[in-house]
Amino acid sequence: MTKRSGNDRFNLTDVQHLTSCRPMIRLTTTLLLAPIALIGILSTPLQAEPPRSGAVGVEDLRAFADAWGYIKDHYVDEIDDRSLLEAAIRGMVSELDPHSAWLSADQLQGVEEQATGRYGGLGIRIAVNHDHLQVIASMGDSPAARAGLLPGDRIVAIDDTRLNESNAAVASEWLRGAPGTLIALTVEREGQSDALLLDLTREIIRRTSVTLDHLPGGYAHLRINNFQQNTASELDDALSSLDNPTGLILDLRNNPGGMLHAAVAVSDRFLSEKLVVYTDGRGSTATQQFTSSRGEAHAGVPMVVLVDRASASASEIVAGALQDHNRAVVLGEPTYGKGTVQTIWPLRNGGGMRLTTALYHTPSGRQIQSHGITPDILGSSMNSSVQENQDAWLNEAMTLFKSAERLYQGTGRLE
Repeated sequence: MTKRSGNDRFNLTDVQHLTSCRPMIRLTTTLLLAPIALIGILSTPLQAEPPRSGAVGVEDLRAFADAWGYIKDHYVDEIDDRSLLEAAIRGMVSELDPHSAWLSADQLQGVEEQATGRYGGLGIRIAVNHDHLQVIASMGDSPAARAGLLPGDRIVAIDDTRLNESNAAVASEWLRGAPGTLIALTVEREGQSDALLLDLTREIIRRTSVTLDHLPGGYAHLRINNFQQNTASELDDALSSLDNPTGLILDLRNNPGGMLHAAVAVSDRFLSEKLVVYTDGRGSTATQQFTSSRGEAHAGVPMVVLVDRASASASEIVAGALQDHNRAVVLGEPTYGKGTVQTIWPLRNGGGMRLTTALYHTPSGRQIQSHGITPDILGSSMNSSVQENQDAWLNEAMTLFKSAERLYQGTGRLE
């Protein structure tokens, strides 16, 4: 039975959720007017009880106002109030955990673009390494494809900035920008001694998150690049085009995650009335359970899920759910281990805040944060060439289908 279409059946928060609700006026006003309010408060003597442990007392507020004043008056470069305020918010949020962050207006727009799959950029999938960006694939008719970027190419500089350990993690954001703007890439390619200098022009990219390849013997290779608003409907189209496939390979390698409701919807296609994931946090809205609906696409067809160390977040939700319910064999490497839900609130000054609001768990209760998903079978082929490695792991999945004594019909598990 093929499930009905509808990727909006789960109106959930995200592992990267953009909420339209606004914060309380009192909170926002306090943040925006903090320096002025503090100066006014501290201009008159205040009597206060000693603060309880962990609470902010009058002396703490005075210290903040003092620090603000010292920076304004004595920092080597003049800094405006808005920049200083944003820096204060950024520092406050970044101290919470690695995934909470202050978002500028441009970064907030980038989150929206990631969710919708439409953005200004080059049409390229990359993996982040400590001092470069590694090309995974270039999309069809895109600036990256026309420039000749190949899987395995290493982007070592963007415009005039060399990539290193301090900036590689954010360098992927530099690839995006307004359509029509220019960007210069310095690219190293295996087998070539000289770096390639490429000038590209950004275009509107409409990103497809699901691709389908038909493999010999009636096997289907479904790759999900990321989880966005239209992922479930794209997967429905791919699944409906398959006529009694011999086996399904769901490829989640190098998938950094995306929207939680998309991960739940993808899992729903392969599970009938099963718990997919549950979240645990402060308050009733952060503690929820998400269950698949009745029916299953290609029930009884053996299934292998491919993961690697770059499979994160929403990818781990899907892999963990299919593994816990014995629907698929998970093949590859232990995954990244990003198991936190981030809710994003737009703020009144045009920026936003990405805040960790919950942890998610697989149906059996495994916490993914910092642990990841351990494959049923570790991939044995690790080649230096990205393209060779991709093909080798597909071959391992095919071998698993063909050589297994029994690949559980309806569950996918080996016995």
